[in-house]
Amino acid sequence: MDSVGDLARALVLRTNQVRLREEMDQLAVEVSTGIVKDPARHLGGDLTGLQAIDRSLARLESFRVNTTEAAFLTDAMQTALDEIQSRSETLSQSLIAADLTPNDALLGTMSEDAANALDQTLNALNRSVAGRFMFSGTATDRPAVQGLPAVLADLQGTLAGQTTVAGIDAALDAYFGPGGGFETAIYQGSNTGLSPLQLSDSESASVDIRASDPVFRKVLQPLAMAALAADGTLALDGKVQVELLAKAGRDLLAAQQDVVELRAGLGALEARIEETTARNASERTATQLARLDLVGADQYEAATRYETIRAQLESLYAITARSQRLSLAEYL
Repeated sequence: MDSVGDLARALVLRTNQVRLREEMDQLAVEVSTGIVKDPARHLGGDLTGLQAIDRSLARLESFRVNTTEAAFLTDAMQTALDEIQSRSETLSQSLIAADLTPNDALLGTMSEDAANALDQTLNALNRSVAGRFMFSGTATDRPAVQGLPAVLADLQGTLAGQTTVAGIDAALDAYFGPGGGFETAIYQGSNTGLSPLQLSDSESASVDIRASDPVFRKVLQPLAMAALAADGTLALDGKVQVELLAKAGRDLLAAQQDVVELRAGLGALEARIEETTARNASERTATQLARLDLVGADQYEAATRYETIRAQLESLYAITARSQRLSLAEYL
């Protein structure tokens, strides 16, 4: 009978230990997170409101990811456009004055500067962020356009035999126009734009700016004209070179208005993304507070209860240890 009594006592002690440890674990979670460990029990089994709030938070999280991506992409695009505009504006001023200095060396320098600007513009259109090429449409896995050597080589073949400003201008118009060599040989991106990013329930952002846009063609065409004006393979007359450089400067200056308008539209989109981000953040905070009202734990009460349970568990351990050391010799 004594052995049965000892086993029963040990079982009771062990059961109480397990119960107290489980309660301590639950209280530890509530103290550290501020959220009850068992929401269903806390809400009396009615989880409808909590599930609705969790769905809202998941939706807002997807919007947060989209607004972050859209802000990052538009900012990088704006930077690239700023570089294109700055270089072409500066170059246009010097090209316009080409007829004031009809010197072979200076003409060659101007043409070389234009080639460098063309190279930098192509590089800007091939800019990538997070491993995705920005101006390639849906073909984000590859550069939007080919590099300077390929462009110049293709244009040299296109302009071969042309000796007049009018002929070269017409050939470049066709090359950079719809269905021309730029589309078929140089542009490597997709003709399909990126799908709009959903920023909120009512807002979306369409960041569809591709290197094939007419705005960029209007910049690339005079840059190419100036870059090839003093090209040795074309062997153009000095007067033609001067006229080409000056015309390229005027066309490049005229193209700036379209770049400014494109940047303005992108800036307006950036502002809308920023406003939507702020609204989403406010809604997210309010929703999180509503969730806390439903399943939030009183951390002070939980901490107090935790200390009480810990003291009880320590006492129980002491009792268990003492009971296991009882013997007839100690009893006597």
